[in-house]
Amino acid sequence: MEQQNRITGIIGRKGAGKSRKAREILQCAPRLFVFDTMGEHEFVPNTCRDLQEAEEFLAWSEMQETFAGRFVPDDDIEGTFTVMARWVYEQGEMLFAVEEIPLLCRPGFLPPELGRLVRLGRHHDVSLLWTAQRAAEVSRTLTAMTDVFILFSNTEPRDLDAIADRCGSEIAIKVSRLPLHGYVVWDVIARHELDNRDIDSWAIPR
Repeated sequence: MEQQNRITGIIGRKGAGKSRKAREILQCAPRLFVFDTMGEHEFVPNTCRDLQEAEEFLAWSEMQETFAGRFVPDDDIEGTFTVMARWVYEQGEMLFAVEEIPLLCRPGFLPPELGRLVRLGRHHDVSLLWTAQRAAEVSRTLTAMTDVFILFSNTEPRDLDAIADRCGSEIAIKVSRLPLHGYVVWDVIARHELDNRDIDSWAIPR
């Protein structure tokens, strides 16, 4: 059987509950590393603030059954991400989370190291979780490769169009009618909504 990973995207504007939902998922992951762009995931027990610390942590974690770490970048977000994404791909066997992915990509552009994780991560057992405030700002290659979307309330026409392109017009309409902190979980492959109570069963492969 071909090895599978999972790519999960969480989309919601500021204050909708996006980071809280991401935290619920990340806390279920036995092997976790977060590229914590906004420095919000203080629940992660091991924090790296420079590449040397991150390299030492990943070298240590490679021999552990479980681990949880995060890297909080400085102003050089793109440069440090390139290095971190390469290390994560080479090591494998983890859930790699990236906050605010539009800081690293554009609708028509995906950085090569991120592209390799998206396209080939399954060969190294690397699953990916990404977040964004706006669907229209995310790389179309990334959204095309995403398996599960968690979509919070949104009424912005461009974002609803982007959601409709990937998940269908019915889901886009449903997203537009959600209450402020409401969300839907959409399985792209199975083409149906998922029960949001079973987070680890659909966000983290076993």
